[in-house]
Formats: sequence, C-alpha cells, structure tokens
Amino acid sequence: MFHINLFSSLGFFIDSVGFSALLIALNKLIRLEHVYRYFILIMSIWISILFYGSSILQPVVFLAIAALALQMHRRKLLSKPLSSSFTLLPLILVKTTSLSFISMIGISFATFRAIDVLMFASESDKIDPIEYVAYLFFPLTILAGPMYRWQTFRADIAIGHQRICSEGFFNALEVLLLGVCQKFLLAEAIDRYVLAFVDPHDFSLVGIATNSFCYSAFLYFDFAGYSNMVVGIGKLFGLNIPANFNNPILARNPQDFWRRWHVSLSQWLRDVIFMPTYMHLCRTSYFSSRRLLAQNIAIFLTLFCMGTWNGLSLHYIVSGVMFGSYAVIFNIIVSGAKTSPLLAWVNHNRALRVTGSVLNVAAAMLALYVFSGRSPI
Repeated sequence: MFHINLFSSLGFFIDSVGFSALLIALNKLIRLEHVYRYFILIMSIWISILFYGSSILQPVVFLAIAALALQMHRRKLLSKPLSSSFTLLPLILVKTTSLSFISMIGISFATFRAIDVLMFASESDKIDPIEYVAYLFFPLTILAGPMYRWQTFRADIAIGHQRICSEGFFNALEVLLLGVCQKFLLAEAIDRYVLAFVDPHDFSLVGIATNSFCYSAFLYFDFAGYSNMVVGIGKLFGLNIPANFNNPILARNPQDFWRRWHVSLSQWLRDVIFMPTYMHLCRTSYFSSRRLLAQNIAIFLTLFCMGTWNGLSLHYIVSGVMFGSYAVIFNIIVSGAKTSPLLAWVNHNRALRVTGSVLNVAAAMLALYVFSGRSPI
C-alpha cells in the first residue's frame, strides 16, 4: 500500500529532494509566490488521494462531519464544546469499535486538526475550503504527527516560498538525513539485533528493566526518526512543521519529559485539554479556593489522554494513568516545597535532583514498556 511504503521508499525521498531542487530553480526564474500556495495545496490533496486509494469514501465522510461541525459553530448554531464533541464522534466510535466504517488511516490526527481549526481559528478568519481539506489530510503528518497547527499551516503556505532557497535546502537535508539514520539505522538495529533477542514474556525484575530500556530506545529512535524525516521533507518545500523531540533522556521531571517527548502533541493537548479544564474548574466555587487540586485534575486528564489517544486497550489506559500519576505527584511535591522546608531542601539538593532525573527517565521507560503491550498488563 502507498501509505505503508511512503517513508520506506527510496523513490519517495529522491522525488522529494528532486522537486525541492526544481522549486529552488524556479524561484530564481519566476515569482514563486504566485504559484507556491497552489503547488502546496494541490500536492497535498493529490498525495492524500493516492494515500487513501480505494478507501477514499472514509475521509470524505469524516470531512463532511468535521466541516458540518465547523460551519454550525461559525454560524453560532452550536457552541464550541458541542461542535468539538461532534467532531470527536467519529474518532470515539472508531476507538470504541462501535463503527468500523469510518475507521480511516490517520483519523486521530485528522480529528485533532479539525478541532484545532474549530478552536483556534478566529471568527474573522475566512476558511478557504481547499486549504481546509489540504490541512485536515496533510499527508506528511497524517499517520503519527507531528501536530501541525492550523495557524502555522496557513502562515507556511502564505510565506513558505521565502524559504525555498539553497540555505533552506541544505538545512532540510540535514534534518532529513538525521531522521533517516535514527529510523533506518539505529531503530532498525535495536529492533533486529536487540529486541528480537529480548524475551517479551520475561516478567522478572531484570526482564522488565531490559524490556523497558530496549523498547524505549527503539521507540525513541523510530518515532524521532520518523518525525525528523517529516520535518526535513517539510523544510524542503518551505513548510515549518514543528520539531517533535528534544532529548527526552535529559528530562528532569515528568512534566519536563512531555516538553521533550512528542512535543507538538503535548503542546496541543495543553492548549485543548489542560488550559480549558483548569480554567473551567477554577471558575467554580469549589475549586476556586482549591487551585492545586484543579491543576492536578487537569494535568492527570491531559496526560491520561496522551496515553490513551492511541486506543482504549488496557495497556494504553494503564500507561496513561501512570504518566498522569507521575506528573501529579511531582506537582504536589513542587507545590509543597513552597511551604515545607524539607521538600524545599529535597527540591534544591543537587544530588537528589540528579537521582530524581534518573528515576524520572526510568519511570517513563516503565510506562512506555506498559504502553508497548509487552508487559503482563
């Protein structure tokens, strides 16, 4: 299938680099800004059609639902929460296996992008239907992100032609080659020569530790490699797709981990789930004087969703609970350090902070091990 081979086909990379070089040459001969927008939109829609092939009816149905929810909100027929719920309905039905007909590839990120438009496009924004379709099904980021925001996408197709130059080309190649090395050298080597020889059914302490470390290393290089390839190819065409990983091994605490791991989706969930939930709770009489509790509920819900957006299988749910619990416990400790001399000393002691950082990464690896489905859960 086209979608499966997209990032493992040498021809895809050669074509991407070739088209980018052609755009640079054209930019020196004609005023590319007059055609750049149409090139990106047509290319996105055409690749999407190839991507879905004979399953094209599924994204058409999804598009109809998302567009209807958006229009009903913009015409003030539905509130933003109700419109968001309506947009989420196909994803919920698919994840709960209630309706398989609309189980299209990439439904999670298409849904997130539809909600991004609904929530963050200002009322004065005129939403071009072609831009909207190209954005929802933007092929580079449809499978696993990064989370490409609506305002960023619109800015890119408006000014992206300015980045079509030799300097941008070589910068894009650097990111692209980094991603290729991470995914096809390091992740592949770990999968073939390490994970293949690690017993997934060894539930001893050593077995769990080995599985946690090896799977986390594989997942990082595989996912970061994929993300960097997407970012690099986007840069080849002047698109500013956000970076998705920032050395998570250096994370100092659970919240810092999510500022470094799947960064784009973490930031999106912060804006879409954490902030609205926290602000809503704080406006109630009960939580207005219990802001720490409101904050912890919002943190837990956000990271629970981060863990479970892949599906509602038990291992996804438990991993989400683990990540949410880590962040809440850390937040309680930090808050307590403001009034407790002991916790303040613990929080500022260098040796304990280094130990905490090591334990934090180990705990994250344990949650990723549960997430993998290799654990007994």
